Amino acid sequence: MYRKFKQRPQLGQRISVLLLSFVCLVGVGIGDFSYTKLLESGLGGGVRKNQESSFIRGAAKFLFGIDPQDLPGVLKKGLPYCVTKGKTAMVSSAVKQPVEKTLFIDESFLKEEFAKKPIEVAIYHTHNAETYIPLHGKSRDEGKNGGITVVGEEIVKTLAQHRVRAVQDLTIHDYPDHPTSYIKSKVTAKRLLEEYPDLKILIDLHRDAGIAEKQTVIIDGKQAAKLLFVMGNGQRIPNPHWRENYALARQIANRLDEKYPGLVKAVRLKDGSYNQNLSPKAVLIEVGSDKNTLDECLIAAHCLGEVLAELIQEKNET
Repeated sequence: MYRKFKQRPQLGQRISVLLLSFVCLVGVGIGDFSYTKLLESGLGGGVRKNQESSFIRGAAKFLFGIDPQDLPGVLKKGLPYCVTKGKTAMVSSAVKQPVEKTLFIDESFLKEEFAKKPIEVAIYHTHNAETYIPLHGKSRDEGKNGGITVVGEEIVKTLAQHRVRAVQDLTIHDYPDHPTSYIKSKVTAKRLLEEYPDLKILIDLHRDAGIAEKQTVIIDGKQAAKLLFVMGNGQRIPNPHWRENYALARQIANRLDEKYPGLVKAVRLKDGSYNQNLSPKAVLIEVGSDKNTLDECLIAAHCLGEVLAELIQEKNET
């Protein structure tokens, strides 16, 4: 390593330099001799084993109490900048150098800033008990929040990683009276829309069933469950927003197809309303079927979360 010495010469140092230069000129008889060359030969490790070198070294030690070959000793006494004429001298590795500090990022500040952002995605579950057979050994975990709610949590986490705030409501709607699930979940959906006026997407998250074998697609070398969008067409129950709902579902599905071909099974129109008549931002998404493993569904959920974040950020920038 190299270092320049830039100290103001003091009177004693000036006298020392003059005397040393005189000794060097007399002893060696070289007109262009400089202390810098002495440093280069004596301090740099290239000591000439002859009488000139011995004389200079002895004279320096006698007159000034320094050994030109002992760089730490020279540095300790202080070497004026004018002596080296702005040149650099090799410094021993024994001389300690300042340690650079790494940049400190206050994560608590980042969390506070993120907490100030509005909620832009809300997830609820009309059928909370829906789960996966490989996980619980059955398709439904009655009276509880099943595996589908774990999938919803993965979507929320993925959105947060991309600086999009989301909320997941775990109110149970399908127990003890399963047939009235949508009536109960409609109350939850309305509340979420009222509480979070900046919502971009309201998701009723489910998993499919009635399929003989599980369906998967390879994403980054791993098996992922497929996604199914179920949208009401306004036929049996009036829905003034059904075209907007359908357009939103298609937009999400199309982006998923671009990034993860084969992940989307279909965007299916059906006669039901599925509470989508409450808002043009409402969609119903099924993540896998009861035959899929939880890991397969979590991969699909992560992909969905990434695409949702991407679309929301693009919308916010326009």
